[in-house]
Amino acid sequence: MESISKTSYWLLTLVIYLCVAANGFIDNMRSVTYPDIMQELHLDHVHYGMLQSLGQFSYLIWALLAAFSMPHIGFKATFSISLVITIIGSFLTIFTSNFWLLMFIQLLATCSNGVLDDGPSSLAVFLFTKHPAVMFCIMSGIYGFGAFVAPIFASFILKYIKESNYKQIYLWMNIPLAMVLIFMLCVPFAVKKPKTNPEEKKSVLHYLRSPLIWYCAILLNFLATAERGTLSWGTLYVEEVLHLDPEVGARLSSQFYFIFMCARMVGGFVADWIGPFLMEYIIIPLGIVVYVVGFLLGKNGLYVLPFTGLFVSLYWPTMVICCRRYWKDEVSIPISCMLPLQSVAGMIIQYSLGYMNDKWGPHDRVFDVHWL
Repeated sequence: MESISKTSYWLLTLVIYLCVAANGFIDNMRSVTYPDIMQELHLDHVHYGMLQSLGQFSYLIWALLAAFSMPHIGFKATFSISLVITIIGSFLTIFTSNFWLLMFIQLLATCSNGVLDDGPSSLAVFLFTKHPAVMFCIMSGIYGFGAFVAPIFASFILKYIKESNYKQIYLWMNIPLAMVLIFMLCVPFAVKKPKTNPEEKKSVLHYLRSPLIWYCAILLNFLATAERGTLSWGTLYVEEVLHLDPEVGARLSSQFYFIFMCARMVGGFVADWIGPFLMEYIIIPLGIVVYVVGFLLGKNGLYVLPFTGLFVSLYWPTMVICCRRYWKDEVSIPISCMLPLQSVAGMIIQYSLGYMNDKWGPHDRVFDVHWL
């Protein structure tokens, strides 16, 4: 990356952090709005799984469009357009109670989940050349902050606005998103487009044909499934399996993302110290143990399950550093390709979870954990 001024560097860093915070805010807002949609529209678990699967499909479509768009129209235009589409989709959600129409509108409302996950990561690999593990982990921690705030914001709307439901949440959440959009439009981007070596320039299609990209995407999906288990199904687990109030589910989501945020804020220093590869070997088995213990403890597991955020949070930023070591200056395009590809498996998993919960869910489960 060519030299840029400190002012330009920190303005771009702030834009990246605001974008990933907005992404976390939009993403985890669904942990409150989607269960409420399920109740308001009287959906079964299959249709709820379809709604969650749509989130993965939306991520795939918009992230791929972002990967193709950024080299042509630049980072700023791509990020800005995604926020405009998200705001329009969130506003239109207010006016429909038809499930299939809602599915289409949510395809618009979740636009930024794909673009603002893919795009800032692609921009950051050019910007964060010094202490990249630290800067990437802080960036990812900011995502956790947005995700932490979202259920609190939604709970505040539901509590203090009379007769409110998911429609009021989608209306009011547009205000902070519009503020991020306005700030970004006012900031000049010193790095306008992804840059590659002209002698070794490779297209998005070239990387999409690479088996290594698909392998990394599959590995990344395991992380995404673990993280989205809290976002997509955590509230229903608390309500339908443990028979607790939905507010407890929202609190579980906030606790998870608070620990997620804190771990990413400091995890970069540890990754710089011990190396990203060793970090991966440590966090994966420990995360599995915490998940198993948390579910086996039933209601008491609610004191344990939030700590899965500690291990889930560190996988992605350390994986980015591993990818940067392999692809070097070309890394932005591989990163922008593997992110949407991981959502392909995610669509199947989310729909399958809906089917399994409907067939073997709380009404007919083999192992009921709520008595523990």
